[in-house]
Amino acid sequence: MFEATRRFVADGDSPMPWMGVLTILCAVVAPTVLAVSFLGQLGAAVFVASMPAHLAAKQSGVSVAIAVTIITGLGGVLALGSLEMALVVSVVLSGLTALAFRHGLAQPCLRALFTWTVFTGPIMPADEKPLVLILYCAAVVWSVWVTRALKQEADAEDRQESSQTYSALFGVLLGVGLLISIYVGARFFGSHGFWFPLTFVILWIPPFGNLFSRTAKRTAGTVAGVVLALILGLLVEEVWIRALIALVMVPVAFRLLPVSYVTFTALLTLVILEALSLVADMNALAGERLLSMFAAAVMALVLGAIGLGLLRWIKPEAMDELMQGG
Repeated sequence: MFEATRRFVADGDSPMPWMGVLTILCAVVAPTVLAVSFLGQLGAAVFVASMPAHLAAKQSGVSVAIAVTIITGLGGVLALGSLEMALVVSVVLSGLTALAFRHGLAQPCLRALFTWTVFTGPIMPADEKPLVLILYCAAVVWSVWVTRALKQEADAEDRQESSQTYSALFGVLLGVGLLISIYVGARFFGSHGFWFPLTFVILWIPPFGNLFSRTAKRTAGTVAGVVLALILGLLVEEVWIRALIALVMVPVAFRLLPVSYVTFTALLTLVILEALSLVADMNALAGERLLSMFAAAVMALVLGAIGLGLLRWIKPEAMDELMQGG
């Protein structure tokens, strides 16, 4: 029992190098904290841009990072404040992501797509779209510049292309999942309904051989993070102290990411809930987060099982690609 639990929680032996942690803090965390402090909800655009830009630059280079995040940001501003446009844009972005998957670029596109889902909620003001886009583009430039300056940019890499059948199936299932999760999240999951599509996209990131284990780990980590946030709220009454504790947890979470995905998810959930609790009730946030997590997990697993069945029927030899692709 103990050994099975250890294997579930532990993913590796080497934590993220401190230079990598420093890069995330400078490229993503610091500008986001400053933007939110001075601009309020409008500052969320900085996080939505800087996080995927940094991750894409770190994995696929600056050129890919800028292209992917700017295109996704344009789609985000287009969808801002309109559920109908969000649904239409989700289909377009799913198609573009499938095309990118065809050429080995699914991961940077999906990471941009999961922060794009924030545009489907009421976090950023829909009546200030030009300013949102300006902040977004500025954050992209800052993030990739810091990533390159601190020598965390990816070297040129060989990208493994995927079959046309697999890419098309991937795009269709992604589009279906986004349509369902965006609509249901907006209608039934409160003001933070974007968590539903956001979680779905995170779970859908390749390689798909890890879909079921990754879903289980993220679910366990989210539950643990919600419990930690509730306990912290009971023990510490002062909001600013809880916010400071959450801020300290950010580098710890990323440092532990390669070691334990469950621990990383728990700490990141704690950080996000404490940050949002500054403007919303913690108990309501916790309930919304758990409901959206379980809903996204169920949908990801159902669509994953459908995809496996269809691929086994249409192109059995693509199963190895499914388990390794991305």
